[in-house]
Amino acid sequence: MNKNDKINIAYLIDRIPSPNGGTEGQLLMLLKGLDKRKFSPHLICLRGSEWLDNNPLEIPVMILGVGRLLSFNALKKLFAFRKFCRQNNVDIVQTFFIDANIFGVIAAKVAGCKINIASRRNAGYKNTRWHLLILRFLRTWTSYYLANSKAAARMAVENERVPQDKIKIIYNGLELEKFRDISFDMRNRQRSQWGIAEDEILVGSVANLRNVKNLDFLIKYAAILCKEFPQLKFVVVGEGPDREKLQKLIDNLAISSRFSLVGRFSDVLPCLAAFDIAVLCSKSESFSNSIIEYMAAGLPVVASNVGGIGEAIEHEKTGLLYEGTDEKKFRDHIRRVINNCEFAEKLGKNARNEAFSKYSVEKMITEYENLYEDFMCRTLL
Repeated sequence: MNKNDKINIAYLIDRIPSPNGGTEGQLLMLLKGLDKRKFSPHLICLRGSEWLDNNPLEIPVMILGVGRLLSFNALKKLFAFRKFCRQNNVDIVQTFFIDANIFGVIAAKVAGCKINIASRRNAGYKNTRWHLLILRFLRTWTSYYLANSKAAARMAVENERVPQDKIKIIYNGLELEKFRDISFDMRNRQRSQWGIAEDEILVGSVANLRNVKNLDFLIKYAAILCKEFPQLKFVVVGEGPDREKLQKLIDNLAISSRFSLVGRFSDVLPCLAAFDIAVLCSKSESFSNSIIEYMAAGLPVVASNVGGIGEAIEHEKTGLLYEGTDEKKFRDHIRRVINNCEFAEKLGKNARNEAFSKYSVEKMITEYENLYEDFMCRTLL
């Protein structure tokens, strides 16, 4: 490879239904920020989406049209991808999500690509027994693995038996500059829209409404806290399949005037500005984008100590952690932040400093670029 040649990278993902998903958002930032003088990125989706149709990217995009992986159509698309890789001299194939991690590793092998990188960006809670068997089989065909937390890397090593020396870690990045725009005006406007008075305390969470986010836990113990603190209110920003179930729980606990599911926001910055306390109650996480958004917004954070959350939050310094089943500790942490404003302010300030020093999108992209160049150098040795 000549030093003036670009490194051609094919990024393969199941689909991009919106830019608001954690992995999807990180990938889109990477595609936008890569140094195009050194790298030539291509986005390949197994399946199309309305969002992608209506939001053309500045790089080549290919929709393969793969439905079920175990089908004759998938086999045809495998050879279509091989043709694409050969025509575009693809050096690296990087995959995201379970279907792409299976299809992409096989396709890269068939295409004869120099390197394939399989991403591990969750704690593996979605993997079935059959997924694990396939992923273990594909270890010998996978050049490297890339995780977004030590927790995700550890799960890959333990569950998939990935060799430790084949897995690298790059934490998620955030476009931090926009967090400097948070202001009292932004806070007041959003709270006014939600009907939150200035003297009320707003506990907020940004989360998809699905089981793994454990929002029924939050609702249940919010009902207890609301009896203790008349000025306390809760909002969850996000949408998902559990909306009806969660709203029913809110209604049954008679806290609909105190707890609101406010839907999805394309820009969560005003929501974060409106929060006084941020919470994450997930049963499983790799490395949560919401956590570093809370931190960058300077919010005191109360979070379940699962997955990579403890890698972002240092207990008592940049937030408060509780074990996932310890509802007493969760309630005690919320009480402590409410009752000790000086401590809450210190947590928020420390969290903001930590986010700005460690989790910039520029730092993330530089780490990716360095890793790609290192992988290519190893291949040429």
